Amino acid sequence: MSNTWPGGKRHTMTQDEHERWNASNYPGTLQLCCACDQPTGRCEEDAIYIEPIVPNGSSCGPLCEECYVERDAGKGAA
Repeated sequence: MSNTWPGGKRHTMTQDEHERWNASNYPGTLQLCCACDQPTGRCEEDAIYIEPIVPNGSSCGPLCEECYVERDAGKGAA
C-alpha cells in the first residue's frame, strides 16, 4: 500500500488532521495478512506462518486465522 498526501499535494497538517489521515490511509503497526491484506488481529510475537512447501524455501505469512485455515487446514494448530 502506498501512502499519498491528501489531495495529492504535500502540505502542512495539524496533529488532528495528521492522525485522521494516518488512521484511514496507513496501517502503521497493524499487521496485515499476506493473502487477503486484512488485519490479522495479531502482532509479531504471535503471528501465524505456514511452513514452506519446498525445503529451505520461504515461509508464508503473516496470515489471518481465516486464510490460515483455508491454506493449512489440518496441518497443525496456530
